[in-house]
Amino acid sequence: MPETLRLADGCPQVAALVKRVAAARRVAVVTGAGISVNCGIPDFRSSTGLFRQIQGAHGDVVCKGRDLFDASVVFRSAPVAAVFYEWMTHLRAQCASARPGVVHGFIRQLADRGALLRSYTQNIDGLERKAGLAVWDPYSAKESPGYVPWQDAQSVPLHGTMDHLTCQLCAASVPFEQAVAAAGDVCAACLERSQSREACGRRSLPLGKLRPTVVLYEEPHPHCEDIAKIIAHDTRALGSRRAAAAGTNVVLVFGTTLKVPGCRQLVRQLAMAAPARTITVLVNNEPVCGRAWDGIVDYQVIGCVDDWCARIQRQWNAQTKITRWTTTRKTAARAAKENAPVPASAKRKAPRDDGPAASAAANPKRRRARLDAAPAGADASEPPTARRSVRVASQRISKLSRQAHPIPICT
Repeated sequence: MPETLRLADGCPQVAALVKRVAAARRVAVVTGAGISVNCGIPDFRSSTGLFRQIQGAHGDVVCKGRDLFDASVVFRSAPVAAVFYEWMTHLRAQCASARPGVVHGFIRQLADRGALLRSYTQNIDGLERKAGLAVWDPYSAKESPGYVPWQDAQSVPLHGTMDHLTCQLCAASVPFEQAVAAAGDVCAACLERSQSREACGRRSLPLGKLRPTVVLYEEPHPHCEDIAKIIAHDTRALGSRRAAAAGTNVVLVFGTTLKVPGCRQLVRQLAMAAPARTITVLVNNEPVCGRAWDGIVDYQVIGCVDDWCARIQRQWNAQTKITRWTTTRKTAARAAKENAPVPASAKRKAPRDDGPAASAAANPKRRRARLDAAPAGADASEPPTARRSVRVASQRISKLSRQAHPIPICT
């Protein structure tokens, strides 16, 4: 069973874990609706969540609030679909007015530090883009200025976003703005094709309705293959040799109960990419992990996600201050060493040059002494080595001459 730590206790284990996470060089983040509650967007499953609100307001239309997000229920009857479009329009207005929170700023700071591998979010609010992250959007055209290829994306929305509306029949996509179109409106592309057929005397075509580009329960993901490709790429990155040389990997799971099967599989895959050097930490307001997560999730921190991120940011700030202080001290010591007067005993003498021109320019008296000591027949312009050889040869000749005539001859 994962080790459970309470953030409010302030135990040494929490402080040690914060330091390990702050020092990580490669971090993957998986987030849920809990990180956007403080931004004014309700979650789904809490006592004040979206499911309870829908059930209280439309209990005569749906049995459970979850049914309004179930594809097998919501489009079977017109009254349920009308309630769905109404709530999607209301939720879109909340997302448009919301601002990024502490966790979104923390993820952006991870990206700025170069430690963010990828951020996977189950949220549909689009606050990651407002925080400055590069968000992968499969509905954006490649020629549009905001298009981000998946290789360069820092955030991947697993369940879509509220930025676009798509037709249920022809898959045409338009921006989700009241000035352009609203949820539940008739698709303009379908209407145009049907009217052109009617003008030619042919039968009309069925008209599709626009719905937000979010993935509902019991509905196949329209871009599941692309997301699987991204997850496989990040799994290989966590298990690569470069990641092993960089140090410990960290998988952070924020604000989710891990009830969605796809999210559970994602966390398992990232955590088990390199289990020997990967730390998986789940932070939530209430306990989530049981024995089923043994060996996958290492630490379960009970507490506010914003407080956890704030602690890591304080640790980063402390490390930055220490680094700046150390750099300043080293720079000052280097400057003092360079500007300090050099003692006479430590001064290095200039390299000796025995060449005749250098010797004459450096010490004229030494030049005259060498010329006086040069044997007869030696060229004064020759180097000292040549003159020494001539001198030695002259001494040998004199010695042989004395041996051959030991007694002076008188004339």
